[in-house]
Amino acid sequence: MKPLSGRFEPEWLYWEGRLWHRPLIELTEGRLVSLNPLGDGSATFIEGLLSPAWVNAHTHLELSHLKGRFPPGRGMIAFLEGMGPHRGRASPAQIRQALQEASREGTWAFVSHQNSPLSPEAIPEGVVVQPLAEFFGLSCRQARKRLRAAIRLGYPLTPHSLYSLARPLLRAGSRPSGFPRSVHFLESLEERLWLWEGKGPFRGFFRRFVRVPAPPRWAYWLRRWYRKAPALWLVHTTEAPETLLEALLRRYSRMYGVLCPLANLYLFRRRPPLALWARWPGRFLLGTDSLANAPSLSLWPVIRYLVQAGFSWELVLQAAVDTPRTWMRVPPHWVQVKPLGRVLALQPATQARTLAGE
Repeated sequence: MKPLSGRFEPEWLYWEGRLWHRPLIELTEGRLVSLNPLGDGSATFIEGLLSPAWVNAHTHLELSHLKGRFPPGRGMIAFLEGMGPHRGRASPAQIRQALQEASREGTWAFVSHQNSPLSPEAIPEGVVVQPLAEFFGLSCRQARKRLRAAIRLGYPLTPHSLYSLARPLLRAGSRPSGFPRSVHFLESLEERLWLWEGKGPFRGFFRRFVRVPAPPRWAYWLRRWYRKAPALWLVHTTEAPETLLEALLRRYSRMYGVLCPLANLYLFRRRPPLALWARWPGRFLLGTDSLANAPSLSLWPVIRYLVQAGFSWELVLQAAVDTPRTWMRVPPHWVQVKPLGRVLALQPATQARTLAGE
């Protein structure tokens, strides 16, 4: 798909944190080279809202073959049990198809947690994927083996979560990284009970792997993981108390949330504390999680959901467009969202699509 070139007058334009009404813009192979706030009607009109391409900041591409395989609302342990044997078995064709579908709706860059190599054949032309080598394991005996396997992938390392690591792997999460550490954090009620109180369903579940499971000192390890990375991304935060998140965001200026609300609704019938994140513009990104618990890898359903939940377009698009560009290169495509009613109101037929150049 070729990026746009030419002179255009979009009905609405999102650019660098704000909305512009009927500006005159010039694009050269997708790069914005000029913006005149006063359009004169001499350029090609674009209906609806025009936005730079979007970034899906959290997914698991290796689970792209599991769409519709797991019933919703069964909780974390049932999901882990069902997903475990199938991890890493998605074919390049299945991943490629999912990425192509997402790019047609405007999502052109992805951050993917990987436990297996990502084949170049799985990535469509023009799409950018940043794989992260995710490691986990509660057995100290197997910790070195798991870490070596993650290192062999050749991607930046990231721990899966606080609850899933033996002590040697908790220490490995402190290694220097050139890309933000992306960590699942307080995703489920099971996790919160375990990290806060050392009880709940996880205690029995973890006895399958270690004789005497014990919750880690989560505040200590978050601090350690934060120090030697450009940022620390806390993914989901579904069960995180607002007071805790406020304290963490104030204390750590390079800490961000990654919201995957549709995945949270699917697994737990819960959603992250949206009211809190709306008060922290520029400190959260958007993701979908995997196709095992999300409708697609496209950010459009997530963006639509957040706008309907009361988030402003500027706030949502900053999370999908600008904030992730701090760390990622994004293809120079443009997304059209239409039709939109007065004050950018969504309609039942509103869709998003990538605009192609001639």
